[in-house]
Amino acid sequence: MNRRRTGPSKGDMREAAILDAARTLFTEQPFDAVTIDDLARAAGLSRTGFYFYFRTKGAVLTALMARFWDVLGASHVWFDSTGPSPALLREQLLASARLWREHAGVLSCTPSSAEVREFNTRVTARHDQRCADKISRDQELGTATTTIAAIRLAEMIGAIRDARWAQMAKASDTELDDAVQDIAEAIQRLVYGPTTAS
Repeated sequence: MNRRRTGPSKGDMREAAILDAARTLFTEQPFDAVTIDDLARAAGLSRTGFYFYFRTKGAVLTALMARFWDVLGASHVWFDSTGPSPALLREQLLASARLWREHAGVLSCTPSSAEVREFNTRVTARHDQRCADKISRDQELGTATTTIAAIRLAEMIGAIRDARWAQMAKASDTELDDAVQDIAEAIQRLVYGPTTAS
């Protein structure tokens, strides 16, 4: 009789251990200072054991970031809305800000790894396109400005947001809420004009 597995496999747990170790190490040290041996040792594995799960250090960081982006993608309620929808924009920004604050050490990594840079480029492009699609729909409805192309507006929004989130690693809840309110108002004014910013 075949026994049906009811929990994570040993391999799943070892991979999770590597990712947990990476989250801690990349928060405490610059990415380029962390070695494969550091990751393997922190996860309770040999160097050979590490390579069974990940081929590079960049692959570990990419897998870790992918987890965060999957969570973030599920919170993009404003992108699916119609019109200014300020409450949904604030909800989306707050989810993003909280995730960034919790995982700032990992999300702010600036590694030399081409693998990670390419991943970040793809993720940013996907996010900007979703934002641009939302703005384009609102431009067609006549609620959003048409003086700037939707994709350019989306890129501006991303740059404004990311610059502010980079300052939020140690922010209090009040500071985080204030930052979300500021960014939400800036986006509303940029895309829809001052009459919809409140």
